[in-house]
Amino acid sequence: MKLKLPKLPRVEMFGIDIVKNFLLFFIFFIIFMILLVFLIAPTIKKFKEVKHNYYITKIKADKIQNKLDKLTIQYKELYKKNHKIILAFKMDFNKESFKIFSSKYMKITDIQDKNSSIYEKEFTKKSYIVSTTLNSPTSFYKFINDIKNTNNVLKVYYPVVFKSKNGDIKLLYKLESFKKVK
Repeated sequence: MKLKLPKLPRVEMFGIDIVKNFLLFFIFFIIFMILLVFLIAPTIKKFKEVKHNYYITKIKADKIQNKLDKLTIQYKELYKKNHKIILAFKMDFNKESFKIFSSKYMKITDIQDKNSSIYEKEFTKKSYIVSTTLNSPTSFYKFINDIKNTNNVLKVYYPVVFKSKNGDIKLLYKLESFKKVK
């Protein structure tokens, strides 16, 4: 036995079947909605998540860039203030130029190399034992005050041995120079 489906009424206007076109449009609309729900909606959701992550990352990057700009300005200011010290760490200790510098205060009789080592992984530290003669102890203290004006980073260690000999004062002290390791 055959199942008979009812026939749809045929409503035509200008030779176009309106009911048949309405059913085709309705089927097209349902397929479009299914595609929208299953294909396009997840893509839009993913797009919104990516967009949200982009803006969060952009905000973080802007904060980091602002911090970098502030630190760069601080670095440039510190470099301007400490340019002489930075250059001093790059200079090698020269015994002859040190003798010329200290000749204003005392007469250096001998500079002996003691040892050399790495200081805090960034600097080379060289130690020297310096023997000098001078007229008065005050000239040594003037020398200590002016040692910061040399082209090197120098450090004088105490105790300093003062000995009087033939009207002059013999002086023995330890001197260290620092240089940045390349």
